[in-house]
Amino acid sequence: MNRGYTTFLALQLAFGIQAQEYLANDPVWQERSVCAVPSPCIATDSYSYRTAGDSLIAGITWTKVVREGSVSYSWQAAPPVPTGCQGTVAYGTDWYGTYLIRQDGRQLRIWADNMDQLLYDFDLHINDMLPLSWNNWNEDITVIAVDSVLIGTEMRARYELGNSWAQYIVEGVGSTNGLFEPISNFFECGYSLECFGFGDQGYYGVAGPGACDLAMRVGDLPHKAALSISPVPAKDHATLHGTIQGERFTIHDLQGRHVLHGDSHQDETVIDLSALPNGAYALVTERAAVRLIVMH
Repeated sequence: MNRGYTTFLALQLAFGIQAQEYLANDPVWQERSVCAVPSPCIATDSYSYRTAGDSLIAGITWTKVVREGSVSYSWQAAPPVPTGCQGTVAYGTDWYGTYLIRQDGRQLRIWADNMDQLLYDFDLHINDMLPLSWNNWNEDITVIAVDSVLIGTEMRARYELGNSWAQYIVEGVGSTNGLFEPISNFFECGYSLECFGFGDQGYYGVAGPGACDLAMRVGDLPHKAALSISPVPAKDHATLHGTIQGERFTIHDLQGRHVLHGDSHQDETVIDLSALPNGAYALVTERAAVRLIVMH
């Protein structure tokens, strides 16, 4: 058994921990989706979920969660660019309405369609099947490994998933796709949880003061050249469009580490991504920066 998870279980036994307060301390989820709307028009939605008070239904207290963000459109083909695939549009908390969730032991539950439904069950073990829920419709997702991560002052279980687009589920946080986003079915979209934290303090997957803001900032880098990448999301290879012969590029993960580099060719450059884990990256040249999503 993983040492981290052994420590996590030992702490539970030693201190009698039952269920941690998942929705305390003003949690914030910073997320991103990349969707064809349809292709070759790509919409990149950078958004956050945050708690916004409580609501009472049939004597049960639910936590309100609201969403706000902005959508940027990019045309992944030759000009002319349609007017419907240009610019950035911001939206407020009223656009998606209010989600209602609550904690029940080691579960998160959601009020949807006038029913109390399962959102996540974090009481899992190796070889368990992930239960069907409001955001999981697949009956063949399994838990293949268990360890733990530090969220604030608490150790939370992290479950690695098999046969799933989401790589992990983290206790009290959600999946690596996001809080409400589909766990396995992507259709024409790719989702990623960029950062989870309390207030302005990030804990997962980027740690540090202001880290959740930093995780989302790649999309705001100045675009000084007509550089684009396809497909979105990419699998084992991606094509960088608008490159210059011999132009150097580097790929960074969300912690700012260099994970891949190379030299581009005239007009288009094919990049081998087979060695990169699933996730969001920034591809940077001297002229521009573009967002890269890898989903094998």
